[in-house]
Amino acid sequence: MAWAFPTPAQFKAYFVRDFAYAPASDSSNTDYITDSDIAKAITDARIHFNEGLGFGSDDGLTAAAMNLIAFFLVWNLQTSAKGVGSQVTFPVSSKSVGGVSLSYQIPDRFTKNAFISLLSQNGYGVKFFMLCAPYLIGRVQVAEGTTTPA
Repeated sequence: MAWAFPTPAQFKAYFVRDFAYAPASDSSNTDYITDSDIAKAITDARIHFNEGLGFGSDDGLTAAAMNLIAFFLVWNLQTSAKGVGSQVTFPVSSKSVGGVSLSYQIPDRFTKNAFISLLSQNGYGVKFFMLCAPYLIGRVQVAEGTTTPA
C-alpha cells in the first residue's frame, strides 16, 4: 500500500498532547483547533513536502509530514490572530535589556535560505528541518578500486 498524506484525524491522534482540539459536540468552536484549521495546514504542507526524500520509511514520511503540518498550523493560527497586522519576524541574533545582553550565531543554512529561516519560527518547523537534513546532504558511497589501469 502506498503512503498517503495524513488526515486531520491522524494528525489529532499523533499530536494528542500538543493542541487543544475542538470538542466533537462543538466542532466549529474557534476557541480550539478545528478540523478546518488542520485541513488548511495539510494543504499548505502538501505544497512544500517532498515525498521523494524517502525519510527512510513510511513512518519517517509520516513523522516529517506531521511536523510540517504542525508548523503550518501554528504559523497559520499566529498569523490569523494578528490579522492584517501580521508580520514575519526572522530569527534575532542579539537581544539586550538594560545591562544584560544575549547574542548567538544563527547558522548560515538558516539565514541564507528563506524557507529554512521561516521554518525556524516554531519548534515544529525546526523539527521538520532536522528530520529532512540527513536527506538533503549528498550521500557518499566508497567504491574499491584505483584511478590507474592495472
